[in-house]
Parts: sequence; structure tokens; C-alpha cells
Amino acid sequence: MLKSLRNQLVIALGAVVSLFAILQGVSSYQFCVAGMSAVLDLRMEQVASRLRVGFGEGIPTVPARGSQDARDIFIVMWKDGETQPVRTTEPSLLLPRNAVEGFSSPIVNGEGWRIYTARDGAQTVQVAQRLSVRHEIEETAATKTLWPIVVLIPLVWAAVIFVVSRSLRELNRLGNKVRDIDVNHLQALPLARVPTELLPFIRSINLMIERLARSIESERKFISDAAHELRTPLTALQLQADNLQRDVMPSNQERFRALQGGIARSSNLISQLLRLARADAPPVGQSMTRAMISVDVSAAVVNAISDVLPIAMQRGIDIGADEMVSAKVRAIELDIGTVIKNLVSNAVRYTPDGGTIDLSTRVHDGMVSVEVKDTGSGIDETLLPRVFDRFFRANTDIEGSGLGLSIVKAIVTRYGGTVTLRNRDDGQSGIVATVSLPIEPDGAG
Repeated sequence: MLKSLRNQLVIALGAVVSLFAILQGVSSYQFCVAGMSAVLDLRMEQVASRLRVGFGEGIPTVPARGSQDARDIFIVMWKDGETQPVRTTEPSLLLPRNAVEGFSSPIVNGEGWRIYTARDGAQTVQVAQRLSVRHEIEETAATKTLWPIVVLIPLVWAAVIFVVSRSLRELNRLGNKVRDIDVNHLQALPLARVPTELLPFIRSINLMIERLARSIESERKFISDAAHELRTPLTALQLQADNLQRDVMPSNQERFRALQGGIARSSNLISQLLRLARADAPPVGQSMTRAMISVDVSAAVVNAISDVLPIAMQRGIDIGADEMVSAKVRAIELDIGTVIKNLVSNAVRYTPDGGTIDLSTRVHDGMVSVEVKDTGSGIDETLLPRVFDRFFRANTDIEGSGLGLSIVKAIVTRYGGTVTLRNRDDGQSGIVATVSLPIEPDGAG
């Protein structure tokens, strides 16, 4: 969780603000306790002042014991020459007559008291209050000052999350654009509205994209040029071999057939490279649009099955379609045929003799999907992410160029579709290849 920059900022800022809020709460609590103590002292001092100027006559001389609330302040008045208080609110409470003038906090009757003592000539006035009562009043008042902070801390965390998320929204937008970058969409990231701190990072990414685009374009040009240059001599070599076949000695026929097989494989590889070069080439505006027609996907599936059916029958492979839904896509017909034929050919190549291959088409969410399911040995899960890499072959024991799925990926991506490969999860071994393409909009033509 802490690997997230957003979470780090939220936790750091929230923790700092919360720490200051807690410190502020502790300070407010202490100030409030001190303030309430001063207020209570002031009240005691004011009561003593009023008693000294005549209000003491209202204090009873012999009150009933325990008649006063324990939370009230207690009053005791002394006169010189008298051993007992002349007036008191609680006769059982004998405050220390010799207490220092002003405030003191002695222990009386086993509990702490706050006493204010005032002497005026022969008269001594003492106003007292239990310390436990004072502490309760002080803590109650001080606790109330903490409620705003208790409410504020969650609000501050919510505000921090909102502000950090809003500040990183541009970074998330750039992250989504970076995620969408692939060999067919190598576009520089926009610099508008990018925070100043991120500009060097974004410029570095754009330079990397530019270098990558140049490298990929050089690779595409090399593949295209090499394929075109090799195609003519290989065709001539194939013709010469065919012309020589009748002059080859019977004892050399087997070696001659091996030579023809090598030439055929080389020709197939060159053809695959040319298809890959065409699939990788960026669309050329109007020329590509004019070449696009309404292609029936179901018909393309039937054609692909027809092309591989002789090989499948020879090996006892049961190949067919169990669910076919008619749907059309706007594309170059050869591209759609190449995509489906490559998937079906791969399934035939990797399915053992006597196996089964099922094809189906479905329509969902504006897309038409073609699924090719075989009963081969499947692919190691660790190798699945690499199946669309050029020249990658999951099973080197089976003949192939390693370009078929790369061509499928390039073509499908060009038309805004997706292609996936996964192992079967229905209790059988094998691969499920799925291609999804956008359905042709109504009225297009």
C-alpha cells in the first residue's frame, strides 16, 4: 500500500495535520483546565469579599449537619477570641483557622480542599471547595473543547484525500495514456496542464517514445525490404527445382524432396514476413478506406475451415463450428481471412491426430467474437504472455515460423479489436483463442 505515491502523501499529510490537531487539543485542554481553575478561584475570592462587607449576616450560626450539597462552596467565619466558627454552612467542617491568607490546598477530614482565606481586623472569612469537585468541573469544561478537534480530524483526512486525489488526477490521466501506448500507437504524451514537477519526467518519456518509434519503423522497413528482396530469388529457386525434378536420379529423390521442403518453408517464411510488414504498416488514409468492405465473419470462418479441412481429415481431426452468428465488420477482406485462417491453422498444427477443433462466433457489446478451441497440449502459463512476440514458439518440436500470432495481433489491433489466448479450464487440455472485432455500424457501406 505504501508503494502508492497517493497513499504516501495522504498518510504523511494526514499524520502531520492530525499530530498538530492532537497537540492543539492537549494545549486547549490544559488551558481550559487552568482557565476554569482561575474562574473558580475568582468566584471564591468574590464570595469572600461580599461576606466581609456585610453579606455574612445571612450565614446561619448553627446550621444542620449535612444540609449543604457536597458540590457547593463552603463558608466558615471566625472572630478573634472565639474557638469555634461564629458562622458556617457546615458545622462538621472545621477548616484550618491558621491557613495562610489567600489560597491554599490543605487536607481536611481526609480529602483535599481549595481554601481562600481573608482576614479583616478581628474577622477571618474562609471560602472552601472540594478539590474533587473542582477537578470534575474543570475536566467537564475542558473535555468539551476537544469535541471540535475530534470532529475535525476525520474531516481533515477526508479533505487531504480529496486534495491529493485531485492533485494526482493529471498524473492518473497521463498514466492511462502511457498504458495505452503500444507499437501501433506511439504517440507523445501531451504537455498541456502537466504540473511543473512532472515536465522533465514526461519529456523523458516522449523522447523514449520517439526513439522507440524510429527503432520500430527501421525494423518494419528492414522486414519489408528483406522479404521483397528474398521473394524473387526463392521463387526462381523453386521453379528451377521443379524443372530439375525429372532429371534427378531415383536414389536422390528423397534428398531432393528434402531440398524442395526447405525451399517451401523458406518461401512460407517470406510470405509470413510480407504479411507481417503489411499488418504493421500504418493505415494510409483514403487508400485503406477505399479497400475496406463489409466482411461477413461467418463466411470467413467457413472459408478458413475449408482451407484446412483436407489436412484435418488426413490426420483424423474433427473440425467444425458449433455456434455461428452472422455479423459483419468493416475491414479489408484479406485481413479478416488471414486472422481467422492463422488461428485455425495454429489449432490444426498443435492438435494431435484424432483431436477436436471447435469454432464459434458470438455477438456482444457491439463486438463480434470468433473463438477457436482445440484439444492440444496447451501452453505453459509462464509462456502465455509471450505468444504474440515475433518468432516466439511455445513448442519448438512443431514446425512453424513463430509469426502467425504476431500477424493476427497486428491486424486485429489495427481495427480496434482484441485477441487473447488462454488454456482451457473445462477439464480438457488445449487452447482457446478468441478474436473480437467491432461490428460494422448500421448504414455503413
